[in-house]
Amino acid sequence: MPRIKRVWADPNREGKSRGRQGLRYCSRCGNTVQQSRIMKNLNLCEFCVKEFERKRDGIHSCRGCGKVIPGEDLRERKGYCSQCVCAACGTPDPIQVKKTGLCYKCSQVIGDFCRACGKEAAAQVRKNKGLCDSCLKTRKAPGRHG
Repeated sequence: MPRIKRVWADPNREGKSRGRQGLRYCSRCGNTVQQSRIMKNLNLCEFCVKEFERKRDGIHSCRGCGKVIPGEDLRERKGYCSQCVCAACGTPDPIQVKKTGLCYKCSQVIGDFCRACGKEAAAQVRKNKGLCDSCLKTRKAPGRHG
């Protein structure tokens, strides 16, 4: 079974000895590993990480999903993480990319994806004006009352 890489520094393993691991602290507010958990790759405490996730500023966290990632990755994609950007054209569209993996324009050009759920069903989508069979059943038919 592969070993899982831990994102947070463990206060039981770090902060009690000398060296690099003994000096683990938050680069923003100064909390040590004994006061709160520290994210290893960014050297931020869990309180700062939660604050950045709420802000979604595009500098420290993704504008679409709020995930805290390194600044270089955000600058490349204009404030968005790789999971919120279309793989084909590179435009940010977090809601549609989570459904289909492509932005709304690219999925319309391809035309194989359901507008509601994002399922790939080419024949059903063409027949049902953009919806798959299961989404068509759950939606109320237009013009009918009852």
